[in-house]
Amino acid sequence: MEMTPHPHDLVQPRPGTALGAAPPGWVAVSLAACPWVVVRRAPHPPGLVPVGVRGISRGQRYAGFVPAAAVVRGVPPEELRGRRPRHSRLAATMSAVAALLDGEAVWGPTGSVGFELATGHPVTRPGSDLDLVIRAPRRMSPAFAKHLLDAFSALPSTVDCQLDTPCGGISLAEWAGIGGPLLTRTGGVVLARTSHGPKLVDDPWSPE
Repeated sequence: MEMTPHPHDLVQPRPGTALGAAPPGWVAVSLAACPWVVVRRAPHPPGLVPVGVRGISRGQRYAGFVPAAAVVRGVPPEELRGRRPRHSRLAATMSAVAALLDGEAVWGPTGSVGFELATGHPVTRPGSDLDLVIRAPRRMSPAFAKHLLDAFSALPSTVDCQLDTPCGGISLAEWAGIGGPLLTRTGGVVLARTSHGPKLVDDPWSPE
């Protein structure tokens, strides 16, 4: 049965699936150690899923594509919110985030924390950031976004949060600044990351 991967999902392609014409050598080594990739937002042909591969070093990141039919398993970030990172600072931060968001929004860890929790492959450090996605199919007020941003700023680990809106992915910090001093220079326009590339939008929840 063919799956429908979404941005930020961790997915496992069928062994031997090609990710591109000529990926660097470290890609095969990385996938042999941990055969998982993350779904990214990018223009893509029908039937292909844009994915990213993590390497051992921070600079090793490869953007490729896999056939949707070759995806055999997937884990969305929201399935990981009940798990806790192995490092105490990250675990305390994620527990505090859960206290703030559980019952208020559908959310989950992404980035290195999400990768480690989904795959069991250790990639985080004590000083790693906690990247989050909040599924936001309905409008979030800038005031609530600012409330979350203020709460996140007091946590042990740095929290970087993205809102997954109907228009694409937008930064929580950017949305929190609408109508206030953070975004006075842009007039309230925010950058949305879409499957067709980045786009400036006035309202991430507008059908336009």
